[in-house]
Amino acid sequence: GGIPLVGNALSMRGDLVAFLARQYRMLGPVFRVRAFSRAFTVLAGPDANKLLQRKGRTLFRNLRAFEGVARAFEAHRLVLSMDGGDHFQLRRVLKHGYSRAYMLKRVAESSDIASRVVNGWPIGRPFTVMPAMQRIVGEQIGQLCTGVSPGACLTDLAHYLERTLAVRALHRRPEVMMKTPRMRRARKRIEVLVDSVVQAHAPEYRTGKERDLIDDVLELHRTNPQLLPEHDLLSACIGPFIAGLHTAASVSAFMLYSVLRHPEVETRMRPEIDELFANSGPTAEKIGAMDVAHRVALETLRLYPVAPVALRQAVNTFEFGGYTVPAGTHVLVATTVPHRCAEYYPHPERFDIDRYTPERAEHHTFGVYAPFGLGTHRCLGDGFAEVLMVMTLATILHRVDIAMAPPGYRMKIDYLTSATPGSSFRIKVLGHRG
Repeated sequence: GGIPLVGNALSMRGDLVAFLARQYRMLGPVFRVRAFSRAFTVLAGPDANKLLQRKGRTLFRNLRAFEGVARAFEAHRLVLSMDGGDHFQLRRVLKHGYSRAYMLKRVAESSDIASRVVNGWPIGRPFTVMPAMQRIVGEQIGQLCTGVSPGACLTDLAHYLERTLAVRALHRRPEVMMKTPRMRRARKRIEVLVDSVVQAHAPEYRTGKERDLIDDVLELHRTNPQLLPEHDLLSACIGPFIAGLHTAASVSAFMLYSVLRHPEVETRMRPEIDELFANSGPTAEKIGAMDVAHRVALETLRLYPVAPVALRQAVNTFEFGGYTVPAGTHVLVATTVPHRCAEYYPHPERFDIDRYTPERAEHHTFGVYAPFGLGTHRCLGDGFAEVLMVMTLATILHRVDIAMAPPGYRMKIDYLTSATPGSSFRIKVLGHRG
């Protein structure tokens, strides 16, 4: 028989992973849905993840969903929209600036940036978490990856990126929404920001400074202008914001929520945080020794993954789960469906950081943990992001005592572009710590 078809995918506008996990349990590892304005064959479960990891390079190409995003920055292409040799070469150049090792060298700076933002939070007056977290993460990404503080441009940047993804990648908003006065203003301010990033990387300003992502981007442009033409410099310079502003800020906000909802977890984190800030403050070694905080990050990423699905197009016909998937098929690999399966994670809806102890290590089964995607398009900055998020949460908890407003709040999630904490997630600062 044919591949089972799920007629009504309207529920995909809510919790996409929960919807796909339900279909996986009912229909098995292969089924079809309509989503993002087209029909997809869904591959789900650990075997689908193994297929993407091991054979993705020969079976799939990246779906052209991100070409429209590239056009929004007047670029021929983004690393997100590329494939093949050029994609491999570009990732190799960008790897250093997005690496865990690079971020570990700059943990003290990332904490200082977060502290400056947190010190400006009002005491006793509730405020929405997501914009506050975007301010921290945006400043960290700006200063650590591009050498420039985005400052007042950050709001424009966040708006432009979210709107572009909703219109051009996910087709959830009409094209006319790319042309509003606010989008035009935001675009002009982004261009000014990029000019300042390029100017800040003139050789005379870089003496004695840690080599960053933009140094690598500009060097590639000088040495291989065919791979990275001048036309694509704008998108390359704001690439760190495209990659991390929404995702790292969202996961950081979910981490904060998880710790506030589970005070016993904060109690377990507290000795690690005190040690991190003792004596000379944060270092790479101290961050590496933070076991509880690391497991908080792992569990938050299981429940709120950065890349919940992979959109691809089959370039070669293949067999999977008893069905033939012809070349040309639009494929959605539901990479994070195993995160919601009780056979891999008992009580999957429960926030439980002890899943990741050496005794349990539930995430070590190959194919059941993939919060950053898999294969050739796996998130380049996964290690960078994890260190950044742990450092940010630790800094917030070190600097201020906070409570949810109202107490006992239950998270409401927005799903316009990806899972994002709703604007109803608010906190208030009870007081500064030391």
